[in-house]
Amino acid sequence: MQKYNKIMKLMSAAGKYTYRLELVHSSYKLGIKPAARLFKCTVKTVRKWRRRYEQRGVSGLQEKSRKPHRTPNQCPADFEKKILALRRITKNRYGAEKLIERFGIKEYGRGCLKRIIREHGLKRERKTRVKKRKYLWSVKRLYKAFEKIQVDVKVLTDISNYWPQYLKHREVYPRYEVTARDVKTGATFVALMKRNNQTNTATFIYLLGGHLKAKGFELSKITIQTDNGMEFNAGGQSHRGKTGFARMVTDYWGMQLKHIPPASPTFNSDVETFHRLVEDEFYSIEQYEDLEDMQRKGYTYMLDFNYLRRNRNKGQQTPWEILRQDYPEADVNALNFPVVLMEDHNLKVIRAFSAMHNPDLSGYLSVAPGGYHLSCLAQFF
Repeated sequence: MQKYNKIMKLMSAAGKYTYRLELVHSSYKLGIKPAARLFKCTVKTVRKWRRRYEQRGVSGLQEKSRKPHRTPNQCPADFEKKILALRRITKNRYGAEKLIERFGIKEYGRGCLKRIIREHGLKRERKTRVKKRKYLWSVKRLYKAFEKIQVDVKVLTDISNYWPQYLKHREVYPRYEVTARDVKTGATFVALMKRNNQTNTATFIYLLGGHLKAKGFELSKITIQTDNGMEFNAGGQSHRGKTGFARMVTDYWGMQLKHIPPASPTFNSDVETFHRLVEDEFYSIEQYEDLEDMQRKGYTYMLDFNYLRRNRNKGQQTPWEILRQDYPEADVNALNFPVVLMEDHNLKVIRAFSAMHNPDLSGYLSVAPGGYHLSCLAQFF
């Protein structure tokens, strides 16, 4: 008997049916007692399944419901209506325990409330990662392009492919990348830094603000969002007045500044996602001849990312295509931002940035049957 019960527990419903059918057929062929010995069960069990088989055929070998015929302690209909009303008021967010706690329900326990929620189809559906991303995009698409820009710094020297190259040219090669990414379009702007400090990040914002202003965007409507690192908010420590980075954002350019809560990197998920992508698709692959070669290849990658690379979480659109939905007359060079090194002498960088003659993309960006393409990319490799 014990062996038979163990077998039944391990079997699926289809397996149990097949096993019982073989048991019944064996009882006709061998006899009841031999079949009981063969299938490690009692004679009573063999007779039970033979009787059901003779009365109802093969359908009699299926499991019967174990639900009791009478449930004298079941909650009344008016209590069920009360729970359903509370569940709908809380938009299916409060489970059984939370309903009991918040609304002081004492008549029936947690199991009763779970049954009511389950039987009436009010059980909350678990969100998959794909559904979460679709939901986030439905919220982010309500932003205006360049309404909210996330800024963060990425350490490059912990990338296995880049570390040996950095060791050979540590006096020249950068250790950090500072990144700004627009939440709505996904458009991204980057610069390289040897040191991670407020002077460099403030210079980056100076260049970014000047670029966006030159392309016709109203800076007062832009919010810059960062974490509380030393390079942005003095590491979250108390300080008098504004940091150099904050003064550049708010006082010089008139943009809004927002810091995310401590230890909450998911608040900056867009720029963090780019850091994962650029590591996988660029820094973990490329080899550089020198710093100029690194900047040239980085600039090529950013042109591809902003104008050609489609984002499946944004409706298979490129940042340039999304930008043109909000600003149909946007300058074609709005996302054309050179990759420069924030050196110690930052005024030199500013002058060099202003003097750089990057190609005007209006003559290179065109629409092909498969979408946009840049005919100038090859010259940068």
